[in-house]
Amino acid sequence: MVLAMATAAIVQASPQARATKPPAKRTSQAFTCVAELGMGVASRRRFCDVMVATGGADSILVTIPPHTGTATLMFDLHNRFNVPTGQVDPAQAFVRHVAVVSVLRQTGELIERAAVTRDYRTTADLFDRIAGATRGSAPKAIAPGAPQAIRVTIPVGVTAAGIVGTRLEEWRAAGRGAFDLPGRPIAIVSNVRMEYTPK
Repeated sequence: MVLAMATAAIVQASPQARATKPPAKRTSQAFTCVAELGMGVASRRRFCDVMVATGGADSILVTIPPHTGTATLMFDLHNRFNVPTGQVDPAQAFVRHVAVVSVLRQTGELIERAAVTRDYRTTADLFDRIAGATRGSAPKAIAPGAPQAIRVTIPVGVTAAGIVGTRLEEWRAAGRGAFDLPGRPIAIVSNVRMEYTPK
């Protein structure tokens, strides 16, 4: 009798437990990129330049499928290094980059900023090389530094978010520079994805 009552309680509780279970989240990896760099030689990742801009037209645009509540934008942010050709003394090749990017609403309003800072001395400081334009050609001179994982909460009601460049600060043996002119590439992104709860 006790066993029968316990079984009945479990059967009655199961529908309620199922009803309160939160909807499963999904992840979208679809995005558009104004300035494609190409595919990673080792990682096979898709790399995109982040351009200094103030609006979505020049951004890396991530559209969120129909969803409820907030969403989460995730991407890897890399410093954008120009790799010297030939043998170069690491002291002469040294460069330090601090790149700041902004995540914007479709209207251009700021959601959040993110930054990455890395040093370059030798190719050992790179995350990957980007494949050349043709099969068998040398990798591109531009390469991504080690990644910084970024997570940004996208507010309720926002259906798309754009990643744009804000400012680059650069240190070399010869001195320091800062760059924020529109249209200048200042960083690289990869592994872009959006996590959301579908309607």
